[in-house]
Amino acid sequence: MMNEQPPIKVLFVDDEPGNLTAFKAAFRRDFEVHLAHSAEEALAVLEHETIHVVVSDQRMPRMTGSELLAIVREKHPRAIRMLLTGYADLEAVVDAVNKGGIYSYATKPWDPTDLTLRIRQAYEVHALRDEREALFNRYRQVFEASGDPIALIEEDGRFLEANPAANRLLGLDRDQLLKANLFDWIESPGALLKAMIARRKGQAFPNVDLTLNIPNGHVIDCLMTATYLGRSADGKARFQAMIKDISDRRQEELRLVKLNTDLDRRVKVRTQQLMEALEDLGSFSYTVAHDLRSPLKNIKALSEHLRELGSDPEQSDLASRIHKGSTRLIELVDDLLRFAQTNNREVKREDVDLLGLARECVEEQVLPGDPVAVDLRLDDGHVVQADRAMIKVVLTNLLSNAIKFSRKVSAPRIEIGHRMEGDDHVIWVKDNGVGFDSGRADQVFGVFKRLHRNDQFEGSGVGLAIVQRVMHKHGGTCWAESRPGEGATLFIKLPRKPGQEQLAIAS
Repeated sequence: MMNEQPPIKVLFVDDEPGNLTAFKAAFRRDFEVHLAHSAEEALAVLEHETIHVVVSDQRMPRMTGSELLAIVREKHPRAIRMLLTGYADLEAVVDAVNKGGIYSYATKPWDPTDLTLRIRQAYEVHALRDEREALFNRYRQVFEASGDPIALIEEDGRFLEANPAANRLLGLDRDQLLKANLFDWIESPGALLKAMIARRKGQAFPNVDLTLNIPNGHVIDCLMTATYLGRSADGKARFQAMIKDISDRRQEELRLVKLNTDLDRRVKVRTQQLMEALEDLGSFSYTVAHDLRSPLKNIKALSEHLRELGSDPEQSDLASRIHKGSTRLIELVDDLLRFAQTNNREVKREDVDLLGLARECVEEQVLPGDPVAVDLRLDDGHVVQADRAMIKVVLTNLLSNAIKFSRKVSAPRIEIGHRMEGDDHVIWVKDNGVGFDSGRADQVFGVFKRLHRNDQFEGSGVGLAIVQRVMHKHGGTCWAESRPGEGATLFIKLPRKPGQEQLAIAS
């Protein structure tokens, strides 16, 4: 059920009893009618009743209607005032407008329909004034209680009003602030105007940076949100400005910028030192490996000669062990040399036909009569931008790895495949060999990482490390999937678009 609106209270003032009776009879169904025989009686009614509309006759003894309405305007300004007069009383109407601030007037004898409409319109004005006053009071409460500094400012920078929070921020009381001008505290009013225009969103200008040099000598870094309120009677634009003191935050930002600058400088120095150390380490590794190869070959040759000369079985066994150990060391040195060369070599990109390269690797690794079956699942025409020699090393190492770990099964099978994932080429080499525990998949591509004993499968643990290094130099990745006894699948991913090496390294 809808709430009923309160009745409109109308006070009718006339010194003639007949007019009072007629007015009440005409309007009692539409309004709550109060009557007064004189101006004095009308003022008494207004003291104890909330009257919405006062309708007064002009010609009354001791006090005219315009004089009464002037008093009502002063003592009871919320009441809407109307005047009843004759056609000849135009001067009284003008006087009532000037002194009494009447809403409207009606001529006698009145038209009930017309007067009803005028009273209802007057009440609407009364209701709108009440609503406006309630809104203003609510705004005033929020304005005064807000913890954020709020000020009303004209376009020329003059303060019209400020809440207590603004007074505290600026270090001025209200009277001092209302005599001040915002533009006296900023270096460039023109720059402020440009910043507001750049930030404008409808009638609001959010998050405008502002630095205030206030009279007490303090400098305050602020963030201001201004809202356009309209123009004053003299045509000046007015704004509500909400100001946040961000001095502490700005100081913290400056401190962080300085820290980041220092950190960038230190990282740059450390990176340079690390790169130099890596370069020295690479040169050292290459030199050591290269210098070790010659004496190891001599040891191998001497062990062969000793084995051929020795008639003592124990001597022959020792010679064989020396020969086997030196052979393994030579293979390890060769792997180290290849790894160092891969690390130091620059990538020279060209169009590489993946199917043709895969066939070339298979022809070199799988000899006629070998029991291994290789299935190439690559479509013709797939071309990748890469260093052909490096990618050939990758495919060769992956294929030889698959051949090695599947040679002990009765029917070794190897699959080399390709697919596209977005803009990336994904190539895999799958075997049906011994496999490995998937929990150790992250160790597959590590340097010198071996997942099987040396007496089961030979190798140094460098081949797949070279694969990972080549992938990083190309901006790609590699990973492995496997289960013990179910074979293994090794994947490499190459970006179709070159120039992504730094992104891959950073990630």
